[in-house]
Amino acid sequence: MRAKLHLPALAFVAGGALARLQPLEQSVLGAICVCWLLFFYRDRALLVVLASSIIFGYFYLKPPVPPPSISPSFSSSVMIQSIDKSTSNIQLIVVEPEKNEKTLVSFFPEDESVSPASWRYGAACEIKGERALIEGATNPGQFNYKRYMSDQGVFAQVVLTQEEQLVCTGEGFYHKAHEFRERLITDVRRSLAPNAFPWIAALVFGEQDDLDEETVEWFRSFNLSHILAISGLHVGLFIAGVYWAIVRLGIGTIEQARTALLICLPSYAFLAGAAPSVLRASLMAVLLILFSFFRLRVPLTDVLSMAAVLLLLLSPTTFSSIGFQFSFLATFSLVLSKNILSQTQNVLVQSTQISLISQLAILPFQLQYFYEFNPLSLVANVILVPYFSFFVIPCGLLLVLSALLYDRFAMAASHFLADLHLRVLAASQWVMEPLEWSWVVGKLPPLFILLALIPLFYMMREWSKKHLMKAWLGGCAMVLVLVLYGLLPYASGKGAVTMLDVGQGDAFVIELPHRKGVLMVDAAGPPPFIENQSRTADDIIIPFLKSKGIAQLDALIVSHEDSDHNGSIPYVMDAIEVHTLIVHPYYQVEEEGVSVMNVEAGQRLEVKGHAFQFLHPSLDEGNPNDNSLVFTTTLGGLSWLFSGDISSEVEKEIIKAFPNVRVDVLKAAHHGSDTSSSEEWIDQLEPKVTWISAGRNNRYGHPHPSVVSRFQDVGITMYQTPHHGAVTYLFSGQIGTFSPFLPYNAPDGAEAK
Repeated sequence: MRAKLHLPALAFVAGGALARLQPLEQSVLGAICVCWLLFFYRDRALLVVLASSIIFGYFYLKPPVPPPSISPSFSSSVMIQSIDKSTSNIQLIVVEPEKNEKTLVSFFPEDESVSPASWRYGAACEIKGERALIEGATNPGQFNYKRYMSDQGVFAQVVLTQEEQLVCTGEGFYHKAHEFRERLITDVRRSLAPNAFPWIAALVFGEQDDLDEETVEWFRSFNLSHILAISGLHVGLFIAGVYWAIVRLGIGTIEQARTALLICLPSYAFLAGAAPSVLRASLMAVLLILFSFFRLRVPLTDVLSMAAVLLLLLSPTTFSSIGFQFSFLATFSLVLSKNILSQTQNVLVQSTQISLISQLAILPFQLQYFYEFNPLSLVANVILVPYFSFFVIPCGLLLVLSALLYDRFAMAASHFLADLHLRVLAASQWVMEPLEWSWVVGKLPPLFILLALIPLFYMMREWSKKHLMKAWLGGCAMVLVLVLYGLLPYASGKGAVTMLDVGQGDAFVIELPHRKGVLMVDAAGPPPFIENQSRTADDIIIPFLKSKGIAQLDALIVSHEDSDHNGSIPYVMDAIEVHTLIVHPYYQVEEEGVSVMNVEAGQRLEVKGHAFQFLHPSLDEGNPNDNSLVFTTTLGGLSWLFSGDISSEVEKEIIKAFPNVRVDVLKAAHHGSDTSSSEEWIDQLEPKVTWISAGRNNRYGHPHPSVVSRFQDVGITMYQTPHHGAVTYLFSGQIGTFSPFLPYNAPDGAEAK
């Protein structure tokens, strides 16, 4: 049978992509689709099918549309659709059957290991609580949880403070299945060594919660996350194991083995966590087995296309899943590369080719989502993929089987295998330590994704024809597209100053024109009582920097030693190279391996040719806030003053020492506290714009109403992170524009100028 079913599948997916792009990208992809359709103008029937598939995909796969309004209260009982206990809180998605509206429910139990017994899949519940809109990203580069949930048709959330707010009865079919899965995982946990179970949980059941974060991060840095996430590799090994056990051991015939697989595969997919990659591989296997019963030879491209379309028809929201996109892209590229893979019988060469093709296929999308990749990760994949494929995963499956049949043997064997595995992994990490390097490209826009895919397709086509020189040139062209995108900031005369929305704290990023230099002023961390102290760095600061293609900071100016100004510095330094820390003389630097420069009042400092004039401190004021570094600089035709957390007393000192200072943009001291920003200070500086970085509904009441009134009374435009999110001043030469990330949430009437 000639492979043609993949054409309408591709058209269907293209329609879904069209529905999710911005107008400019829509126009480009739409033009490509029209040109593609014109190739089939002679086959009118196929042309109609493809055009219809694009239109159908556009409307069927478009993102769910939020309702016109969301009532804060529930009008009827709800049904529990899903339960997630993988984090410190319990998250449920409930649906009101009458309206078919989904709501995210969050509950923080005192004991994280205990879940209310009546909260079950399919249970009917009475809920008491007020719904609110889900908060989205407030910074560039930040993960947009609101968009993630809206792609699943969930637009509202409610936070429960007591278990009694959700009273449930009954259960659905899925509860029994999930209960069986949890019981099975618990039994396996009891039967295996403590250092073996985290790997079994990840590689057999798709649960990574027990693996330590450093290990997961190491796998991620080498693009090895697909090993820890159950994928087609695991499903293939499961199929091979069942087939071998039935046929090779003489238990049954080939036909009986196929029948057993048809029965077992859905159950295995469920036990393995039902991730998109597992569903894709399982569905493909089921289709191939069914075709074999009818002696039909269907090309793999068509089987893969059928699996993709079936999954999307059953769950259109799967289209936005990164796992779904990566799994099908990698598999489709490998299926189309069968001529390349068949050119050699050398297992090592084939393994290298498979890793290279898979990584190249997902690379443009990886940069769009994660902003960076490790070009040397191919070496790690070549070494560790075979090791996990032929040793770790098979041993894991056998350990689970032995844990259920003979737990004493499983315990002894798991101790031995876990010790051996951890030694191999430690050796691998030591060997590959020099290769642990990431190329930070930045967030790749859809247009550049298209530009990168064109030479990739050319490379694969020529490689399959054994035109190696042309294939190499195609690969170079793809790399050139990525290099050119990474070089765009260095060719641009535009610069930027960004006030990040880090909650109750300060973090500013200064990008000089032509990327001559990148500086940060403060790097706030979360409050001290928050357990995860790296949260602000991991969720906001580092994603912002990497989304901009920033892999190093020429200087990090730290105003003072409070955690809301320096709490994220060690985590930023772990992820981003920092050349120099600039602090005042009374600041005790704890970070190691970085150049430290002390500055004080009256000192002028140039960083990458850009000047900063420091106004404070000149002596030790006796407390961290009043010791804050205060400095001025000129950016985009405007003069700026950054004031840390100084008090009005220090403001008077600065006015006295520097009576001629005037600025256009003032960073309000101490997050808008009434202990700062005095009338005398404002009258002296005569700012036109003020930036206030503070937390939403913070317990300090920042910015204080009296401070807000002072700025309003003299007509100063205010940008506040609680209302505007991150704020960027984008400039070229002496002209610039203020752009709030949330431009329509400005209650004080401020608009981007």
